Amino acid sequence: WNSMGAYLTYQFQPSEKLMLQGGARYNQFSLNADFDTSFYPFPFTDAQINNGALTGSLGLVYHPTKKWTIGVNAATGFRAPNVDDVGKVFDSEPGSVVIPNPDLTAEYAYNAEIDIARYFGKSVKLDFAAYYTILQDALVRRNFTLNGQDSIIYGGQLSQVQAVQNAAVANVYGIQASIEVKLPSGFGFSSTY
Repeated sequence: WNSMGAYLTYQFQPSEKLMLQGGARYNQFSLNADFDTSFYPFPFTDAQINNGALTGSLGLVYHPTKKWTIGVNAATGFRAPNVDDVGKVFDSEPGSVVIPNPDLTAEYAYNAEIDIARYFGKSVKLDFAAYYTILQDALVRRNFTLNGQDSIIYGGQLSQVQAVQNAAVANVYGIQASIEVKLPSGFGFSSTY
């Protein structure tokens, strides 16, 4: 298993109220795994993955007044299958067994988010954010077959065969709200929803 990466970031502040930040990263990931088929009759004896990806981000933070902050960010991401995704055999729950899948490819994420914060004096901050992410080739656990069978005996029990697989597209979206309060003597509290 090898992972290497290089990245660059740049920050530019054209005015007191506006800041831009961008970044780019190249990541290369390789995995070579050998499978012993004497215990499990896998139809393969090895798995080899070699993925690379160029990802980036671009963000803007705007302070219209000292009490308000507005941020917008767009980014891409990359996650290569790890050793567990490709090669681990385990029972995830009674009646199911997850087997290796040597045919996995990396998943990619495309993300956009907006954040708005309001400050009340120097001690209270309210924050609200919304985000949307599209995952291409998302790594998900699904029903699978082993040597043409959808179930095998595992741990003395008939178990549904599953594997981590690449799904076409997955969408992840949500909101977040938080409050931070600074109290005297270095104390404070925060809450996030």
